Amino acid sequence: MDRFQFCAGLLGGVALAALPATAFPQAAPAQRLDIARATDMAGRLRMLSQRCTKAYLQWGQSIASEKARTLLRESIALYEAHLAALKGFQPHPAVQASLPQLHTLWSQFKALLIGEPNRTGAASLYDANESLQSAAHYLTVSYANTTGSALEHLLGLAGRQRMLSQRMAKFFFYRTWELFEAPADMELHLSRAHFTAVLTQLETSLHANPAVQAAATRMRRAWEPHQQALFASKDITVMRANAEQVAEGSERVLAAAEEVVALLVAQAQTKPA
Repeated sequence: MDRFQFCAGLLGGVALAALPATAFPQAAPAQRLDIARATDMAGRLRMLSQRCTKAYLQWGQSIASEKARTLLRESIALYEAHLAALKGFQPHPAVQASLPQLHTLWSQFKALLIGEPNRTGAASLYDANESLQSAAHYLTVSYANTTGSALEHLLGLAGRQRMLSQRMAKFFFYRTWELFEAPADMELHLSRAHFTAVLTQLETSLHANPAVQAAATRMRRAWEPHQQALFASKDITVMRANAEQVAEGSERVLAAAEEVVALLVAQAQTKPA
């Protein structure tokens, strides 16, 4: 499976039944989708594939495990809500062709999350989450290419920053569990290279308004300390000591990326016809 493609129901089981019901986000009023909102939602599915895996790995290693359990349940609920919303907005054949595949992969992936996290389950998730992320990426590109505008392309890139924030933490936690250590380390460094390149692009793009550029600068401020924790050492003992800091930092960077995306969505919806 090509792990670089990202560049170009209820969950059963005893363990999940024990999670607090309040972990699920409350249903929001239905919103009419347009290309910008659909691109945002599809892009968030890329992120959620990584976030679910990150939370599973955290929980399995007892890294802020209560927060991880809540995060996993919230992420599952949000993924399913987004899938349901996107099913009602399929503006052209590329989207229509990609959604069934994504539904199938999501069902397969979700089944792997059932039960108490363990190393065997974590190993199974390694390829499954990559396939799911790639399918969500294809869907995102399909929506973003509907108009072919530079702003919608930038929106897709900003959305990928959300995914990369979770992707880096995910690979960090594969390393702390001593699973797929060499490929996880390689992917971690590749993800940092992509993140930093797009961050610079967001800060300087002529297609982004000043509010977006300012939000990108705030994302950099969240990123710098997180980057230091991620890459402080390759020693497993040191990495485990930094694990909670990495978990918290990944959520701060994600929140900063969400702000950038929200501002780009608003800009896209108010641009002159």
